[in-house]
Amino acid sequence: MIVLRLFVLLMLPLIIANELRAQSADSSANVVLEQKKFLTLVNANREQSYITFGSGIGNLEPLIFEGKLSPSYFFTGKQRSWAFMMNPQVTIRMLDKKSQPIRNPSYKVYLTYYKEIKFWEKSFLRKIFYDNAIVFASLAHHSNGQDGSFYVSDSTKEVNTENGNFSTNFLEFGVSAYQIKEFDKDYFSIREVRAWMEVHPPGWSAEELDNLYGYFRMYGKVGLVGPTKRRENDGVNRWLQHSSLELKSGWIFGKMDGASPFDFYKRFVLDVTYKYYPTWFDEIAFFLRFYQGQDYYNIYFVNEPLTQLSIGITSNIMSFKQTAKTLSTKTIRN
Repeated sequence: MIVLRLFVLLMLPLIIANELRAQSADSSANVVLEQKKFLTLVNANREQSYITFGSGIGNLEPLIFEGKLSPSYFFTGKQRSWAFMMNPQVTIRMLDKKSQPIRNPSYKVYLTYYKEIKFWEKSFLRKIFYDNAIVFASLAHHSNGQDGSFYVSDSTKEVNTENGNFSTNFLEFGVSAYQIKEFDKDYFSIREVRAWMEVHPPGWSAEELDNLYGYFRMYGKVGLVGPTKRRENDGVNRWLQHSSLELKSGWIFGKMDGASPFDFYKRFVLDVTYKYYPTWFDEIAFFLRFYQGQDYYNIYFVNEPLTQLSIGITSNIMSFKQTAKTLSTKTIRN
């Protein structure tokens, strides 16, 4: 017995050291996993490039195409619980007219800060919303690159859409949450809910926009990739596994050329997009989009609210299978 005790006593430092190494390995594995999850969430928030086929159906003037180029550049902290992203965007509309003229492009630049919400997994918010979440804040600029007079004539207040200056700077604040639902090794769904506000502080925009544009906006979005449940028909399951649906809605507050605070037609925004990601196009998806609300194309917001049903192709910025695998992996709790 004494010999056994002495043996255990002599081996105790080695036992403790081995346990500490195991905990350190577990901790290191957790850090790597949390980094992957965080960067996956940041990646999922990126704006996608797209191009439409024609102008679709609605009250948009005849187009050859509308296209948006939206590259993203970001860097993170050493522990990667935060990240900065710069996202310049250029949107153009080529008219279906002689010589196919291009409207003044719509320029946007976002500088966005993302932060992981570490307490989310242990709070009641996870039960109300989804498992993983991040907060974000953006400083943004939107313009058409023109410096002409905003009005063609001050007497008629006709807006100069040819080269009239449109410029506004604004802030965005929001939160985005995600959840993975796995049905078996072949089928899963990625679910998202996002809410954010857009604020245009006084003096940050061309003064002509003060009573027209609407300087405070609130938005919400829900998104779904894959089937909502395991169905008996595998053909339907496979089709849904390569599909996504996004529903975005918003409300514009502030002065809008005398519009009532409850003017649904002018203030409400609805944006619904269905996308299909074919197996033979790794980085491309086809989309069908319905948009109703204020025209998002720079100075053309002064026109009647835009109603449009369009089709086109968009970029696929991430692997859904890898995203599901990363977000569904559980961290080890010591």
